[in-house]
Amino acid sequence: MAIYFPNSEIDDLGGEVWRITSSFTGSQHPMLNWEKSDDVYGAGNNLSILSYSNGIFSFNSDQYGWFLLNWNNYAYHNDNVRYLDYSLEVSWNSGSNYDTHGVAESGLSPNSTSNYSTGGSATGFVLGNSVTRIRWRMNAQNSGCTTYGDTQQTATGFSIVKIASENP
Repeated sequence: MAIYFPNSEIDDLGGEVWRITSSFTGSQHPMLNWEKSDDVYGAGNNLSILSYSNGIFSFNSDQYGWFLLNWNNYAYHNDNVRYLDYSLEVSWNSGSNYDTHGVAESGLSPNSTSNYSTGGSATGFVLGNSVTRIRWRMNAQNSGCTTYGDTQQTATGFSIVKIASENP
């Protein structure tokens, strides 16, 4: 049974976890090589919230509503990286224009020949509907910095959780 509010309702709640499947160095825009997590625990339920194609995510028509997004990255390098910006970009007009919606900021300064690691995380809310598109940008100050991706675990990726349906 749904719970109704003036501009939304809470009904079928659920989520998904997405991750990049391979590491890359430097910046990447939009970020590519995504897969929906296939972990037995924590990967989400049977809701199919997002569709993916060539770095762009769109919302499936039976899942429009308000969503909480959490994103995190893991990166390493053996030199200074003043900034590593992992940004969520949202389009409200089917991908014609994008705005930066939030940034997970990190950096490192080892001054060493050993690899050091860093990571960042951020959270945001998005209204997902037929014209909403999301994509991810990694902007690295140092082109030698490696952003880690893996098909067995979510090192760099995001979770998306439906928290309310669009205005019924």
